[in-house]
Amino acid sequence: MSATKYSHPFMRRQKPMPEGYDEELQQIREWMKSQPHLPYISEEYLMLFLHSNYYKVKETKDTIECYFTLRANTPDLFSNRDPLLPKNKTILDITHMVALPNRTEEGYHVLLYRLSEFDYSKLNFADAVRVFCMFNDVKLSEDCLSEGYIVIFDMKGCSLGHLTRVTLPALRAFMHYIQNAHPCRLKKIHVVHTVSFINQVMCLVKPLIHSNLLNLLNFSSEGPASVVDKELLPEDYGGPLPPVKQFHEEQRKNMEENYRDWLIETEIFKADEKKRIKKPSRGMFASFTSSFKSLDID
Repeated sequence: MSATKYSHPFMRRQKPMPEGYDEELQQIREWMKSQPHLPYISEEYLMLFLHSNYYKVKETKDTIECYFTLRANTPDLFSNRDPLLPKNKTILDITHMVALPNRTEEGYHVLLYRLSEFDYSKLNFADAVRVFCMFNDVKLSEDCLSEGYIVIFDMKGCSLGHLTRVTLPALRAFMHYIQNAHPCRLKKIHVVHTVSFINQVMCLVKPLIHSNLLNLLNFSSEGPASVVDKELLPEDYGGPLPPVKQFHEEQRKNMEENYRDWLIETEIFKADEKKRIKKPSRGMFASFTSSFKSLDID
């Protein structure tokens, strides 16, 4: 398949595009034509970016620029996207990444992430970020233009050992991606079963968080039923739905069988720095290539 005509599988659901935004789409398309370092993407893919920015043109351009530049400048996170690669399989073995089937009253999708194995020595942080982004790309493709996402991180089983596995370049890139490049409408991030060392975690992460994302964060020492309607939850958390493990295995199979080729091909979706007319500011991406070592935890 030609890289120049590759279409995001957003198309699979064949949902009609929102009407009334032809002018905004045209402005962004014309702008992209003037940016030779950016790849060609479909109208549906453009609409995903526009929708995630509530149809604001400038913000959409900024997101697109950041998205493709980040993917070009952080190969550790955005290459080797075959879900059957051993290092990616390891992450899928030791975590549960699940999109719950029912939406909130507001129409928001609910995503749940947790460890399924607690041995911190098995965790490679950059690999975990890569697979997390792969999973989320699949969800964006399937959900199309979602009104929003509620994210639940269950910290049960997390230890200081896991914290020592975090590397600063990958963490910086990940936080930059979530805040400035990920084309979705984040509504709330719930961190449940918070651990005793949550303050150390926040000391590490807080300098990398914008105030608007900080406002989305909510911490609970209890489980997911303390932050969302129990009816939305699996039986592991007192809800009526099948267990988390079942959802994870089904969605992992979907990624491995139905999205594998696409995930591999999406590696072409990155900026071509050789074709860039105006270089980005050094500060924007300098930290992504810094040779930081693993963090020292007091």
